[in-house]
Amino acid sequence: MKQLAESIIKDAYDSGASDIHITFEKTGGSVRKRVRGKMAAVRMLETDMLKRLINYLKFIAELDINEHKIPQSGRTSFYIGKLLCNIRVSTLPLTIMKEIVVIRLLNNSAEKTSAELFYNQSDYDFLLEYMKLSQGLILFTGPTGSGKSTVMYRLAAETAAEQTRQIISIEDPVEFDIDHVVQAEINDKANLSYGPLIRGVLRCDPDIVLFGEIRDKIIAEELLKTSLSGHLVISTFHSKSALSTLTRLKDYGLFKEEMTESISLIVNQRLIHAEQGSFIVYEYIDAEMIALHLNGDHPNYKTIGDKLSDMHKEGGLTDEEFEYYNRTFQ
Repeated sequence: MKQLAESIIKDAYDSGASDIHITFEKTGGSVRKRVRGKMAAVRMLETDMLKRLINYLKFIAELDINEHKIPQSGRTSFYIGKLLCNIRVSTLPLTIMKEIVVIRLLNNSAEKTSAELFYNQSDYDFLLEYMKLSQGLILFTGPTGSGKSTVMYRLAAETAAEQTRQIISIEDPVEFDIDHVVQAEINDKANLSYGPLIRGVLRCDPDIVLFGEIRDKIIAEELLKTSLSGHLVISTFHSKSALSTLTRLKDYGLFKEEMTESISLIVNQRLIHAEQGSFIVYEYIDAEMIALHLNGDHPNYKTIGDKLSDMHKEGGLTDEEFEYYNRTFQ
């Protein structure tokens, strides 16, 4: 199984894939990969071989191989030749004794330079300036696969390299190993949940707190409190646009006064795949724009659609690419 798993992962890595999907089909098992946003078939497996592969992947990711009724997620690293591969393994139960596995390849996007991540280097430099804040909340938002975590950890890594501030992250699971960052992982088996862990982190004198993802009202409230207590807090959140992030937070029961005082920047981003390469494009609203919106006014800012138009005019997108992404991101 080790040889089969490594062969599948190496093929995906070499082709620049972001994910591998291992699923059950009527005639057996299917292995597919996502390359530049699109799914591509890799190979078919017999059902017995598929089950053995899934069990092996669960084993190396330190998941419970006897548990088939609940979703699980874990992370592991291993060498393929001289290449160190970092992967996240997530399972989803289907029926009794059947589950699918999705492998996220963490290396590919993480190894790009900042200039390669963004169409314009100035877009990255702008975000890097916000890492100098002494307090506040910065949110990276967008759909799954838009590069939120990649950008957040890239900024953290560059800030940590200066070794002038204490950075502590809370993750589930830890995805990227970052030098000079204290990385705490959620441990469900030890009943170590988010609330106590956040409070424990604050007792360890952090300057910057990274939190993997805001998933519910309790986490949102805890992070807002943390950002108001003299810490810079950075997290990710699922939302359709920068402004809709505020609407979703209000749905969590957060007050506009709290959000106005605590949120410094909201970035809503998308990952696009063009002939010239793959880039992250984003829109943002800053503290002044956030206050305007929460008080009933409409802030004037450049949207993702505006950014796409600029790229198209500059020749960064073909006519077909521009039409596709402009339609897709509506």
